[in-house]
Amino acid sequence: MVLPQAVIDNPWMCATCKGTRHLCGERVCPLIAEVLHVQRINRSLGQAVFGSSPPSLFVGEKGYPFVYTGPMVPTFRNDTSLYEDSSKWIDLDFSQLVSMRLSLIRGMFRIDSSKPTEGQASLIQELAMSSRPVDAELKLVKPPGNTPSFSFYTAPMGPFAPLERIVYIDNPRVPKPVERIVGDAELGAAEAMVELWRCGISDVHINRLLSVGLLGRKRKLVPTKWGITAVDDTLSKRALNQIRDFPLLDRYATGRFKALGNTFSVILIPSKWRFEMLESWIPYLGIVDRGESVIPCDYEGSTGRTRYAYSLGGAYYAAKLGVVEALQRLGRQAAALVLMEVDRGWIAPLGVWRIREGVRRAMTTLKFSDSFEESFNEAVKEMQTHRNSWIRNSAVLLETLKSVKLEKFFDQSHPS
Repeated sequence: MVLPQAVIDNPWMCATCKGTRHLCGERVCPLIAEVLHVQRINRSLGQAVFGSSPPSLFVGEKGYPFVYTGPMVPTFRNDTSLYEDSSKWIDLDFSQLVSMRLSLIRGMFRIDSSKPTEGQASLIQELAMSSRPVDAELKLVKPPGNTPSFSFYTAPMGPFAPLERIVYIDNPRVPKPVERIVGDAELGAAEAMVELWRCGISDVHINRLLSVGLLGRKRKLVPTKWGITAVDDTLSKRALNQIRDFPLLDRYATGRFKALGNTFSVILIPSKWRFEMLESWIPYLGIVDRGESVIPCDYEGSTGRTRYAYSLGGAYYAAKLGVVEALQRLGRQAAALVLMEVDRGWIAPLGVWRIREGVRRAMTTLKFSDSFEESFNEAVKEMQTHRNSWIRNSAVLLETLKSVKLEKFFDQSHPS
């Protein structure tokens, strides 16, 4: 793949652009264009699409509060639950994942987001509540165009067309906790999300319910992109209320995982809760790193954030959820640092799910150590970004290194 000169001149173009703002000056994102070049899109689709929705749906953000929404259905009947279960995608390769997701055809219609039960929207709500694939037929106004969607926030989606109507061949299967909580109009949206999570409902399913206006007192459609971050942030904050009362982790720990051109390293530090994430694109862009590179990052102290994490966006909240879930299982409080590195194995935007799942997987590989230096070395040993670049851009690393050096000084000055 040949990168535009604008991207080469500005190394952080891709991270800022997210494949949608065309900051490099190209009409079509070169990353997405490359994928579409090698990925065949079905051009022979008609105005009727019949298949098993995973279940899956999408709510756009353009034009809000008037938005485009609708179901996603493939052209075949099968057990398509994997097509929506992002917890299992991290083990797929790019070709498998893109082929699977681009087979989902979107039937879209425009609606006032404040009226989530109006017209066909009520049928989309039925689909959102289901925990299993639903056989459905889409009647489209015209054949879907060759316009698949790639985003840094949402998973890839196939081409779309205006929706005339949707017909369900079988009934959605609704878990009892979903039925109970959706039926409680006095329960706030945040409380509803937390209660669903406690009942074992996945974050993906919770986002579907939130997006189609099935949660909260004042219900309305929420764009899928916004809903993903809202769910990650809400669940993380609620878990942290408990984690802040846990005893401190008594050792340093490091977890690592690599998939889809992304390397994730998580360092846990025996300390009160702090969280920081850094995202290095240095290997992907082929930059010679001498330890002086600028790496995008976001940070929060022990009391959390009050402003949106603009540098990393939804990736920050997805990574944080992966960390706090693991701390809950450990029953310990710690400061956490996530180092993410993007290399040439990354081919196109896939959505923030890959960060959430990559961090979750990294947190299952924890290696404990009595030394911060040992944990840091373990975290960066297979990364191409210079260790000094990580250090100079990280508040957590700088504070921890300073603390470690002071402790060593006092240990040496006051021998036992």
